[in-house]
Amino acid sequence: MNSNIPPSDENNGHEQGQPRSPQAGDTGKENPYFARQRQAADPDLDANEPVLRSSDVQKLNRKALFFLAGIALLLILAIFWLVSGSGPSEPPPKPKQEAVVAPALPQTAAPLPAQPAEPVALEQQPSLPPLPPMPTDSDPSNAPASRQERGPSLLERRMAGMQDSAGQQGGGLAGMLPGQQPGGAMQEEQQTSAKPIANPDGLLVRGTYIRCVLETRIITDFSGFTSCIITEPVYSINGRRLLLPKGSKMLGQYGSLEPTGPRMQVIWDRITTPTGIDVTLMGPGIDNLGSAGHPGQYSAHWASRISSALMISMLSDAFKWAAAKNGPATTTVGLNSGVVTEQPYESNTAQAIQRLSEQALERRRPATVTINQGTVVNVYVAKDVDFTAVLPR
Repeated sequence: MNSNIPPSDENNGHEQGQPRSPQAGDTGKENPYFARQRQAADPDLDANEPVLRSSDVQKLNRKALFFLAGIALLLILAIFWLVSGSGPSEPPPKPKQEAVVAPALPQTAAPLPAQPAEPVALEQQPSLPPLPPMPTDSDPSNAPASRQERGPSLLERRMAGMQDSAGQQGGGLAGMLPGQQPGGAMQEEQQTSAKPIANPDGLLVRGTYIRCVLETRIITDFSGFTSCIITEPVYSINGRRLLLPKGSKMLGQYGSLEPTGPRMQVIWDRITTPTGIDVTLMGPGIDNLGSAGHPGQYSAHWASRISSALMISMLSDAFKWAAAKNGPATTTVGLNSGVVTEQPYESNTAQAIQRLSEQALERRRPATVTINQGTVVNVYVAKDVDFTAVLPR
């Protein structure tokens, strides 16, 4: 709008919603510019506005779909090309076969004909006189004295030994049956076999555990005897017959060997039952898990051994100190250097006590294993025991 043209009352009133006044027509007569502006048509601002119709929207959607389909097709082709390119495109080359050609041997010429050897003329040697005959007397008294004194030679002794061994072997083989090998007896002892148990109702088989409680205390300083009471009944191998009732007494013995650890070996060799049966067996003592020996309290007596050695050493030091302080000193003068050396008095008593301390350490007290009474011990039956003769029919 031109700034020189005044605003019209008609437009202002129309825009403000006011009715048009009848005096508005007179304004054109008074102002020619206003009349010229009024005669011109109002510009249409929305004339060139773009309008998007539904057909155009469908065309745009189809183009977008075609574009997306092309991109997806390209991606599929790229993936197929990558997958096909990763595999072996060509078959693996076959190993080349090399032909080994052996060179032909050169043809050798025909062998030459053998020529007869010419005889060699031997020189005639002069004839020698015949040797004297060997003595045929086999009497050793006529043999030279030197041969009798030297004794049999090494070869003769070896021949005599071979004859003796052959005679012994022949004597041993003579007592065998025809076709029997020398080592047949040993092979029969080593062979294993299976056989049915004769009396399973009265057999206490090897490997049975017997549990009992000690009646006496065991100390390994001296050898002795011990006993225990069976706390659990022992049945036969098939579990049908009672062989050792509860309360049976087991007797054993142990030695005085110095133990090397907290275990001691007890051999249980006899059982007496309340029913009046005396059983002889061989059963070593074991622990709860079957290891050899009864576990006990181990003591190496370190306190007594160290205290006795310290006491004797302190007595020896006391005698040495008293002799050096109160005894006469020994003075020695060097011949060449003239150096005077003074030595303290050496007591024989101190030396004797020192030897006693060394002997005390050498003759140490052996270790001791103690098992108190009331301890539960286990016994391993080392040999089968047959109760058939003492069981009631």
